[in-house]
Amino acid sequence: MKISSAFVHRTIRAAVLIAFVFFIVRISRSDALSYYVAPRMELWVKGLAFGLYVLAMHQLYLAVRDVLSNKKTAAITCTCSSHSHDQWKPSVIIMYAALIVPLVLAFLIPDAVLGSKMAAQKGLNLTPSGILLNSNSGDAAPNLTPNNKLQLDSGPSFPFNEYIRPYAKQAADMYNQPLITINDDIYIESLTSMDLYQEQFIGKKVQISGYVYRLDSMNKNQFAVGRFAMRCCVADSVPLAILVETDTSEQWQNDMYVVVLGTIEKRHFDGKSVLAIDAKSIDTQKVPTNPYVYGNPYFGN
Repeated sequence: MKISSAFVHRTIRAAVLIAFVFFIVRISRSDALSYYVAPRMELWVKGLAFGLYVLAMHQLYLAVRDVLSNKKTAAITCTCSSHSHDQWKPSVIIMYAALIVPLVLAFLIPDAVLGSKMAAQKGLNLTPSGILLNSNSGDAAPNLTPNNKLQLDSGPSFPFNEYIRPYAKQAADMYNQPLITINDDIYIESLTSMDLYQEQFIGKKVQISGYVYRLDSMNKNQFAVGRFAMRCCVADSVPLAILVETDTSEQWQNDMYVVVLGTIEKRHFDGKSVLAIDAKSIDTQKVPTNPYVYGNPYFGN
């Protein structure tokens, strides 16, 4: 019996859909799903896998029905008789290639954490407040209303407007700590708060853990420590980091996970005012289970 074009197309579609399902199941079972999407998106991705499985079974059903009934492709796939969706047109081939090529690469390339090479390509973000304020500067002053400020009893003030009020409060809380510790659950917000109020944090002691990143424009005694911040998926991830200065810079290789303890200073890097840590101690640390950091959903509430 001659195999129809519709049967071939539907079989290909089913195979591609099942391959996507298999890939999602594989990375879910190996705890590698967090390498691709944020935790809040994992349930949606798993639901997507179920939907793709249903679509794949439907395509297989149509393929088998086409063979058993021996109907023409046009009669099944389209109510009109002027054209058919199951021809080997260039657009159809390109569509299949756009799905199959990424699938092949996904199975061939091992699951891995974004590292220093990707950070160099995307560009290290040493001024995270620029993302918040849609600015290239870490200085928040032009965006503030002078009448609003949070004044500490014994310390500096933290001016704010309604938009950055939570960051002013976070900055004040951090300033009152004898040792500022940048925790994973509020990593992005902590670095942003420090960057917004650079002057207030000069001379404060800080401890931060992260991966070692470097740019060609850095001095020999400099590197950056940070993490990739992810909003929804790996495609929108941004490497947030803070500059570190130490006489033993060459000892710490790219992508090593370290914890840095030191004093906050202010430096100019690539034409921007950035915070830097004058490192007093640097130690290696066990790589965290989840390599990325995410926005805290409860921040500001």
